[in-house]
Amino acid sequence: MERSAGTGANERSPLLSSTSDHESPNTSRSLSPSTETNQASNPDTRRNGAHVSRQPMSYHSINGGYSVQSDSVDDSLQTSAVISRYKYYNRLAPHQESPLQMPDHVVPVTIHVSHPLSAPGQQNSFITVFSLWNTMMGTSLLSMPWAIKQAGFINGIALLVFMAGLMFYTSYRILKCVEGQTLDGQMVEFSDVCRRFLGRGAEGIAVLSSLLVLLGGIIIYWILMSNFLYNIVSFIYRYVVDGASNSNDDNDALCRGPTGGGGSNNSISNVSDSLLPSFTSSVSSGSLWLHNAYQDGSQQHLLFDKIWDEYYTVPFFLILILVPLINFKSPTFFTKFNALGTVSVGYLICFVAINMYRWGFHLDFSAKPSSPQYIAQFKGTFPALTGIAALAYFVQNCVVSIVRNQKYPENNVRDLLIAYVLVALTYVYIGFMFYAAYPLDKNCIEDNLLNNLKDTNIIAFIARIGLFFQMMCVFPLLSFIFRVQFMHTFFGTLWPGLKYVLLLNLILVAISVVFAIFLPHIGKIIGFVGAFCGLCYAFALPCLVYMKIRYEENTLTWPVLVFHSVLILIGLANFVGQFVILGES
Repeated sequence: MERSAGTGANERSPLLSSTSDHESPNTSRSLSPSTETNQASNPDTRRNGAHVSRQPMSYHSINGGYSVQSDSVDDSLQTSAVISRYKYYNRLAPHQESPLQMPDHVVPVTIHVSHPLSAPGQQNSFITVFSLWNTMMGTSLLSMPWAIKQAGFINGIALLVFMAGLMFYTSYRILKCVEGQTLDGQMVEFSDVCRRFLGRGAEGIAVLSSLLVLLGGIIIYWILMSNFLYNIVSFIYRYVVDGASNSNDDNDALCRGPTGGGGSNNSISNVSDSLLPSFTSSVSSGSLWLHNAYQDGSQQHLLFDKIWDEYYTVPFFLILILVPLINFKSPTFFTKFNALGTVSVGYLICFVAINMYRWGFHLDFSAKPSSPQYIAQFKGTFPALTGIAALAYFVQNCVVSIVRNQKYPENNVRDLLIAYVLVALTYVYIGFMFYAAYPLDKNCIEDNLLNNLKDTNIIAFIARIGLFFQMMCVFPLLSFIFRVQFMHTFFGTLWPGLKYVLLLNLILVAISVVFAIFLPHIGKIIGFVGAFCGLCYAFALPCLVYMKIRYEENTLTWPVLVFHSVLILIGLANFVGQFVILGES
């Protein structure tokens, strides 16, 4: 506001200005910097025979601090005295009806009141939908046919749609809970909302769940990159040494386990058995190159096999490639390759369509249960799918950040719904098409669909190369985000020191290598991580926060309480189910 100053504008009362001795303007803070557009228009005042230009000041609040913009100490003290008078009179006359109004001569020429305004977003709905879709698209794509096999054909597709609906609803609840909650003028994260309504314990659970999702992604990426690197080098070695021609005939489907064995998880009982002749002899004819290596007794092949082992040596070779990449202080360089993720998903969609065209449909619903062509409609191991789906649809920890810059925030819910529909269609497409086209026993489908094609398949070879380089660029980003959240939570800073960063990276690499050696089954890892994080972050916390808000507003009804309690129980049952099927999936 602007009011003209009287003749006493520059007088200083010792009583009213005494607070300036202990309220230094330099120690106060303001929500946002004051504007300087009116500096030129401020009149000059004469003091001690010299012209001194009055500077604009920023008055934060009556009871809060204030900031002063001045070129001299005297100006700062004078402005401090004026603000002290302003505070004094406002305490005397807190209401407009009071007769003790602040005199005009005490009011400075110009008072700038800081009011934080959020800048309008520039992100349109297309970018929002694409960002949500791209965030949810991950390694779960490779496990979708295996997940449908574990749940049964019809039951698996229905559960994929059902889980998409549940995860959409809890993401919607998170957006609604965050609306209206601000901190320093900025939209808060959901973990801040959990602390506001449920306490610091809930905030800790939210942070732990987010860290566990990242850790699970790091482990899964290490396992997959070990698998891809092993197959890429084996393909090149076989082509160079043996001069083998690429096989792209219609019989390149691969079953690495015995009939009814349930894929790799049942066909490989432990790591040491994976390369024995008893294992390779059960492989369908003309599939694995190692089978011929053992038969012809080639010492060169045996030496290569000993050095280049998917489980015993390749995870360690991977250290030489990835460790230098994860110790950068900033991963800005790797963010330039985010588009590779979209390219990889598009290639997998085309990859499945090509195999469908070459193999055709192989669904015989009339086959007897004892037949290798039998298609189970329902299986008791369906929690394997719901666990994978909980992580496949998991976007709750970053949905607020993605929609924060939305140009039209009123479209957030609509865009979120569209994204979930597209994600569900993509997952169902990959799972259904590969499962229906796979020409061998459906029980042979593995949790990495690329393992169901011979290593001589050229389109699978290209897919492995693309996915390997894409994951190699994303892996440093995952490690960086995990490091930032971990260090900020436990140290209060993003970079506590090089030794702490190196120690954390060493622990992450050690955990990843151990899993790549002793538990290289991404389906089980995705299931457990997804079920636990789904229980905590996707089901329990959104529902509890929503019910607490309704309770404080005195609008909590029994239907709302029962419905959201059932959602929490579904998440708990999903987590417990992972242990129930541990020896069967």
